[in-house]
Amino acid sequence: MNQPIQKNQGEKGFLPIILIVIIGVAVIAAGGGFWYYQQSANQSADQSEVSAPDEQSQQAGKEEQSEKTEVSKPAEKAAVQKEAPKTAAEQLSQTSSATPTPAPKPSTCDLIPRPKKFNKTPYYTGQLFDAHFHVPNLSEVSLNKLLCIFDKEKVKGTILFYWNSQLSLEKRLAEAESIKNASLQKIRMFLSPVQYNLKALEDIEAAHKGLFTGYGEMAFYNRGDPSQSYYPKRPDEQQFLDIYALAEKNNFVVMIHPDRGQEQAIENILKKYPNVKFYFHGDEIENVIIGLMDRYPNVYYSIDAVLSRLPFPPADALHISSSENDYVTKITQNFSAILDGAVNEWKAKIEKHPDRFTWGTDRGGFAWHYGEEVSRLFEELSRSFIGRLDPSVQEKYAYKNAESLLQK
Repeated sequence: MNQPIQKNQGEKGFLPIILIVIIGVAVIAAGGGFWYYQQSANQSADQSEVSAPDEQSQQAGKEEQSEKTEVSKPAEKAAVQKEAPKTAAEQLSQTSSATPTPAPKPSTCDLIPRPKKFNKTPYYTGQLFDAHFHVPNLSEVSLNKLLCIFDKEKVKGTILFYWNSQLSLEKRLAEAESIKNASLQKIRMFLSPVQYNLKALEDIEAAHKGLFTGYGEMAFYNRGDPSQSYYPKRPDEQQFLDIYALAEKNNFVVMIHPDRGQEQAIENILKKYPNVKFYFHGDEIENVIIGLMDRYPNVYYSIDAVLSRLPFPPADALHISSSENDYVTKITQNFSAILDGAVNEWKAKIEKHPDRFTWGTDRGGFAWHYGEEVSRLFEELSRSFIGRLDPSVQEKYAYKNAESLLQK
C-alpha cells in the first residue's frame, strides 16, 4: 500500500521540473524572437535615418531648382519684351553709318486730296521740295506730324536748318541723327554754326560724317536775339571766311540771310570761294539777287514765305500773323492780291535764271506754322504761283533746283 503512494509522489515531483523546463524554453524562444524583432526594427530605423537625408536632399534640390526657374522666368520674359521707344537723345549712338536706312513704308497719313478754296488756273500739281524750313519744338510738333504734312503737300524732300539752344551738344546731335533716320533721309539738314566755334564744327563733321549737308541759316540781320544772329558783323569777316573754307573742304552748301547794305561783303565772299554754293534768302537782298546771279554762277536764292507777302503792310503773312486763325484770315481775304503780287515780283526773275531759284516755306519757331489750314493754304498759294510760271520752269523751281543744289 505504501509503494503506490511513493510512486505518485515521485511523479508529482518530476512534473514541476518538466514544467519549469518548458517555461524556460518558451521564455528563451520568446526572448530570441524579441531580440530578432528589435534588431530588425533597429536596422530598419537606421536605414530610414540614412535614406531620409537623401529624400530631403532630393526635395531640397527640387525646391532649389524650382526657385531658380521662377527667378529666371522674368529674366527670360524681359529678354523678349519689346524695347520701349527711344527718345531722340537716347539714340546718339545710332549713327547713320551704323544704322542701315530702312525701306520706305507707305504713308499712314490721311492723303485724301484737300479741296482748294480758290479756283485759280493754271494750277501746278506735281512734286515739291521744301528747301527752307526750321526745326520746330518736337515736343509740340512731332516728327511724325512733320512727315505727314510733307506727304499731304507732296513734298519729296526738305532742307532743315537745325538749331536748338535748349539741348546739350550731345543731345542736339542725337536729335539730328534721329530726325535724319526717321525721315528716311527725306529731311536734309544744315547745321546752324552760330552755336559753335570752328574747332567744334570740324569735330562734329569728323564724328558725324554725312549727318549735315550744309551750314546755315547764317543770319546777319538783327533778329532781336544775339544768340541766333551774327548782327552787326559782316559776312566777309575772318571768322566767317574760316567757316566758308571748311564748307569748301566738306563740299557743303552755305545758306546766308544778309542784312541790308552788305552787298559788297557778299560779292567779296563769292569771289573768294567760287567753288562754294552760296544759298541766299531774305528781302534785304532780293533787289540785287539778279545782278549777283548774272555775275556769279554759285549764287542760289530761296523764294519761300515771301510768296505770301501782303499788299499792306508789305510783309509776308506767315511772320506777321499771331496765330493760325490770324494767318488764315489774312490769306483768304487777300489771296488774289497776294498771288498777283508774287507773280509780278518773281516770275521774270525765275525765268531769267531758271536753275537758281528754289521753293520753300520758311516755317518754324511756332507750332501753329504746322497747322492743317496753314499747310493747305500755303500749298494752294504756291501751286497757283508755280502754275503761272513757264511750263519749262515749273518743275525746276518746284523741286529740281533744290535737288541740284544738294548734289556734290
